[in-house]
Amino acid sequence: MSRWAAALIYAVLGAVTFVVCFPLLWAISTSLKPKDEIFRWPPTLIPETITFESYRELLFGGAVASAPGAGVPPSAYFMDWFVNSVIVSVGSTAISITVATLAAYSLTRFRFRGQRAVPYVAILGYMIPSVIFVFPMFLTMVALDLPDTLLSLILGYVCITLPFCLWLMWAFFRGVPIEIEEAALVDGATRLQVFRQIVLPVALPGIIAASIFSLIVSWNDYLFGRVFMNSMDKLPLTVGVMHFFDGTHVDWGLMMASSVLMTLPMAILFGFMQRHLVAGFGAGAVKG
Repeated sequence: MSRWAAALIYAVLGAVTFVVCFPLLWAISTSLKPKDEIFRWPPTLIPETITFESYRELLFGGAVASAPGAGVPPSAYFMDWFVNSVIVSVGSTAISITVATLAAYSLTRFRFRGQRAVPYVAILGYMIPSVIFVFPMFLTMVALDLPDTLLSLILGYVCITLPFCLWLMWAFFRGVPIEIEEAALVDGATRLQVFRQIVLPVALPGIIAASIFSLIVSWNDYLFGRVFMNSMDKLPLTVGVMHFFDGTHVDWGLMMASSVLMTLPMAILFGFMQRHLVAGFGAGAVKG
């Protein structure tokens, strides 16, 4: 490949990367601007005056008492929303990965009626739009006296993430040589010891890939949080930040700052786990 061709390819890739990243760059820029500069025309990508007031209000606004007779501003609930999103995302991921790993292992190591149909039924359930079963699930949560609780949100997210996690782990376990397990069983190891000491370490890339998928889906979901939750202090981030829209008024500084803070945890997680994510998806696709 000539230098000109390589330069052209890198130029195209750089332009595409800039277009894709521009909304995030604009959000970061807007979050660092004072309110008068946000509405200035023509707009500027690089702030003339940098301020962290929006971030300070989001992160420490809950510690500031409201004026007598005034309502609590939505920014005061931001840390509650953040903690709620962490709890429901981690909780739903833990349940989905645990169930998917055990189910996928049983599907690839034991024989029973309907064994071959289970993975395909699971992936079919993942293909169904979540809006179809969100309201039946809500009625179920009402019957179980679980509406407006984080547990209901965790169970809702499990319904979204479990089918794909099961499919991915099933495809991954199919590629793990069964001869290794048989040799360990012959040497006197129990099935549980084989699963914990041999199978899980080998399947770790697939588990990490499925976990990251589940975390991202649970973290970014809006529909279940909007339907299941009502209390301001129990909302997830995706629903809570919508309260920065007040009729025709939008606090763009808080909106952009909250968007950056919402993106940051998943960006950091993806950056550290990217190698495992690619390995897990690749191994599941090839071996499955």
